[in-house]
Amino acid sequence: MASYEPSEITTAVALLYSDSELKKYSENASQLKSLIIDAKEKIKNSKKIEFGSTTIENGFIKELDENKNSVIVDMAIGISAANSVKKIVKNPSKIYMTGDTWPKDVEKFKVDAYGFKDYNSSDIIVTDNKKNFYGISLKKKNKPKAPDPTMINKAFDSALDEKGLVGDELRKVKKLKSDIIKVRQDFFSDIVIQAVDKGLILWQDINKGTNQKFKNISEWNSWKKTEAGKKELFEAKYRDKNLFGKYSYIDTKGYASHKKGYLNDVTTDKNSMRYFVNSILADSNNKLWKSFLNLMNEYSDVFADILINIVLKTQLNDELKSKDILNKEFEFYLITGIGNVSTKGDVSINDGNIMSLKTTLCGLTRIESKFKNKKYEIILDEQKQKTSSAAKLFFKIKRGNINILDLELRYKGSFNPQPQFQGTINDEFKKLLINECS
Repeated sequence: MASYEPSEITTAVALLYSDSELKKYSENASQLKSLIIDAKEKIKNSKKIEFGSTTIENGFIKELDENKNSVIVDMAIGISAANSVKKIVKNPSKIYMTGDTWPKDVEKFKVDAYGFKDYNSSDIIVTDNKKNFYGISLKKKNKPKAPDPTMINKAFDSALDEKGLVGDELRKVKKLKSDIIKVRQDFFSDIVIQAVDKGLILWQDINKGTNQKFKNISEWNSWKKTEAGKKELFEAKYRDKNLFGKYSYIDTKGYASHKKGYLNDVTTDKNSMRYFVNSILADSNNKLWKSFLNLMNEYSDVFADILINIVLKTQLNDELKSKDILNKEFEFYLITGIGNVSTKGDVSINDGNIMSLKTTLCGLTRIESKFKNKKYEIILDEQKQKTSSAAKLFFKIKRGNINILDLELRYKGSFNPQPQFQGTINDEFKKLLINECS
């Protein structure tokens, strides 16, 4: 099922209006509401915005709900982003909305690579002549000094895509993925063993008829010592679903002695299994985070290249060249729209941030030239790690004395799936781009 981000359609519709019209519509929240109402009709009548299907068009139009405060804020953000787009192409003649299905004029620019069906992450594509196309990846924030929105949300293992790899690089990625599986299995199965020792989870029915137990793990003493046993403790494929429901042992939210047993979902309860697991992961010195950092550094040449590529789209131009798109040029930009609406209805629209792929490639080329004899490093972000109580690992990718990316590895509600990467460009790399590549 397709998902629709309101700020994408508000950016597109803002491109249908002149600067003077947008200025008037930005006077207050009431005017922005009027713009949203007018825009829905304008989309249908102007035909300047093209969608991949009627379903996608209807989905985006449905997002333009003038009665939602969040959409009014997104309209302010959309105006900011549209103003930035106009600095790249002054008079767009066509605006294409991407999604599950791309409009025919631009579908050749869609790229399935590096574990992404949308490696070309353009949310909208604009053109003024149908020869030069500008792909815009849209991000948003409310204030200029607010933290940058993440540029990646990718599972650890799916980031390590093997497609197209050969030789030593393929061998390294396969070995890294295997090592990650082993590290996670050992770490989380050990937590399950600790939970049993603490009585959060029971492996035998001590007081028959009242306590929960591992009904399908009869050989507990041997299971906790063997590889096959630890794998089952982590995966819990053969758990008693009457007791644990859909949750594996490591994802259990309740605990044995609670009246609702393992199905209790109050995860702030200090006696709960979820609280116990979170408290271990929140410790920056835990074995899992150390193991991940060690693995990432052991394979830092491959790992850094992969992460830099999927965050900054460094191979996008090569991927498009391989598609042999004749007589068409494509440029990729990241634009962050910045706007907000106060509770009093005051509207603030700031200049958006613009970064082109050409600029980031220039910056990486400068770093390569400066630090030829230095390898990429994966380093712990000690400041963020110390101040966070969340189940996250904060780290940076650097080369020489330049930090390039700020990244975090986090679990999102479940510990059985792979953790997720999120990341942004580090301020040091931004300065290099401004000073040497702007």
